[in-house]
Amino acid sequence: ITSHGPNNITRTIKQDRNGNIWLAAFDGIFRYDGKSFTNIASKVSSARFFSVLEDKKGNFWFSTVGSGVYYYDGKSFRNFTTVDGLTNNRVTDIYEDKTGNIWFGTEGGASRYDGKSFRNYMMNGGWPNIDVNSTIEDKTGRFWFGTRGHAFVYDGKTYTVVTHHGKPFTNVRTIVEDKSGNIWLGGADGLWRYDGSTFTNFTQNFVGYIYE
Repeated sequence: ITSHGPNNITRTIKQDRNGNIWLAAFDGIFRYDGKSFTNIASKVSSARFFSVLEDKKGNFWFSTVGSGVYYYDGKSFRNFTTVDGLTNNRVTDIYEDKTGNIWFGTEGGASRYDGKSFRNYMMNGGWPNIDVNSTIEDKTGRFWFGTRGHAFVYDGKTYTVVTHHGKPFTNVRTIVEDKSGNIWLGGADGLWRYDGSTFTNFTQNFVGYIYE
């Protein structure tokens, strides 16, 4: 237990179902209960932590830059790396789909974990910079991937580059779906909304994060 939070780069802040605040930082995973901070990873790993996900079962997932991902059930940790099937050990994004699979956006594609094993998605097709920044499953069951290169939609069989007037969206950092089913993309091309048929631009300035 410490009197302060992270002393280094902090990449993600999330609140869990019990009201605790979790911070993923380059010097640990910190939990704030409203009174004090606890670095719960200090005795487990010296990795640079990047993101946090609380899954539907109340367990936690922490991604790192270089050390894969950590699973935490409230008592113990388990580390997953390329040895276990993860695409790449540099992981920036974690997402849970509707069926409870956990997706990891890495610097080499996306990895899906079904509780037993990993399946990797590389967006094969010769596209550059397949470093996955963001993953979502939309209401139709399609998956959207924002990467350092282009944004893709995956229908279970085919990857399609997301384009507007023939121009692909580049370096998409965040993709979210709102309550009405609109898809929002934020990245190098600014902030855009897709309603299923039309793209609308809200700003052309770089947008690194969207929260709905």
